[in-house]
Amino acid sequence: VIFVPTASRGSLLPIPTSKGTLAAQGRRMFAHTSLSISISLLVLAAPAATAFSSPPSLSLRSSHALSPSFSATRGGRMSPSMVLTPERNMQGIADTDRAAEAHTGPKESTSKPPIGVWDLLTKYSYGQQVPAVPFPIDFDPDQPPQHYNGITREHLETLERDGVVHIEGVLEQHWVDYLRDITEWQIANPHIWAVPGVVSGLYDYIQRSAWTTNDGFAKFLYYSPVASVLGQLAGCGWFPDGDAKGEHEVRVSTDLLMVNPNKGFKWHQDNQNGPLTSGHGGKLDALRFWVTMDDTPADYGAPVYLRKSHLNEFVGKDEVFVSLDEGDLPQYAEDVVEFRPKAGDMIVWHPRSIHKVEGAPNGWGDVKRRVLGGTVAIDDAKYQGKKKALFSDMGRHDLVQDDDLRSPFFPIIYPKSDPSERAARERGEIGRSLEGFGRMVGSLMSTENIVQFSSWTKVVSNAQKIQRVNEPFIGEKEGKAK
Repeated sequence: VIFVPTASRGSLLPIPTSKGTLAAQGRRMFAHTSLSISISLLVLAAPAATAFSSPPSLSLRSSHALSPSFSATRGGRMSPSMVLTPERNMQGIADTDRAAEAHTGPKESTSKPPIGVWDLLTKYSYGQQVPAVPFPIDFDPDQPPQHYNGITREHLETLERDGVVHIEGVLEQHWVDYLRDITEWQIANPHIWAVPGVVSGLYDYIQRSAWTTNDGFAKFLYYSPVASVLGQLAGCGWFPDGDAKGEHEVRVSTDLLMVNPNKGFKWHQDNQNGPLTSGHGGKLDALRFWVTMDDTPADYGAPVYLRKSHLNEFVGKDEVFVSLDEGDLPQYAEDVVEFRPKAGDMIVWHPRSIHKVEGAPNGWGDVKRRVLGGTVAIDDAKYQGKKKALFSDMGRHDLVQDDDLRSPFFPIIYPKSDPSERAARERGEIGRSLEGFGRMVGSLMSTENIVQFSSWTKVVSNAQKIQRVNEPFIGEKEGKAK
């Protein structure tokens, strides 16, 4: 007999060993190994991420070993110092303002799942999840997504001109409540693939490709008004193929559940968009989106964009973080727009748009900023997975470079979902796999990935300069003036 976590909650159950179950156990162990490697990559990148969220008094100092954050386990449990949280930051770049924390006190979040060893074995799911949350509408599985009537010509023109648009009131309250409920259920029943993001401390909870494992998020993308909004916004003029057909096709490339950004992300472009060009080196084939579940807090957590920065010719396809005084970025640096979305709003933008978001300086406490974001492929997109490590493309599919991106691993959600693709997900065939992990690891040393990670390293070595250049544009209110 061996003990394994259950698929739904991760609790330990005894099962008799057999050839089949041992093979499954071996695959699970390998998946855990892959997860550890992913965690290691994120931990190594953490100092660079901190460079984008440090306070004005940023200073560089030599990095110590990880011993302050990692210590021996006791009695099979992980000791408190072994848990990485926003309050226990990586050393190497100055942490958050300790004086401010001493004055106000860090507010422990209620949205962070535990990540001790015993917690990983007993509280985390390793497979498909079906939340016990009622769906907010009666529906036929083959029906199209709920139509949204509020897209105007002004929305289309703003997106095409500025590279970003804010759409208010996309979700009615019953949809907002549903999205909140499945998000809270997910936090209470965390999936093992959330561990790398939680360990990084960048968010209280963050999980990529939640639609593949959580039935609630999949149904939300199939039937909520979100797909309708994206399908209509594809008519902004960027996607002539769909315009010629009279209807645009929208497929999920990747989604990302994000709860409470702690460190924030300074000026950057999104590059984990799945196997797409995203406007680099080929026709544009993607849109980025946010769906907000909470009103933006008054002093932090707001997304900020540089208008028209999607037209820049400086930032390459594999770069992430940027300095606004390099290349042609200074011409966009003064034209800043800050959005303060409310619950049920959406933000949609060009994948190349430069933007940032600020974290909570003293922790979130009971306040929440929950967002479901991601990237969708538009119309006749081609698979572009060659030589790039894509955390959203670790499935067991047989797509090769330049194949049509038509696959249950990238399901259609507009004009409506496909029953065979929905069935494949329900059978547990869609998601990360050994083959997909091997494909990702095999691409790590490609030129594209070296460039991607070098953009983080460049920022660390140039952190003080970037702090001076990038900070003054938004949100440096009373505290900065003192």
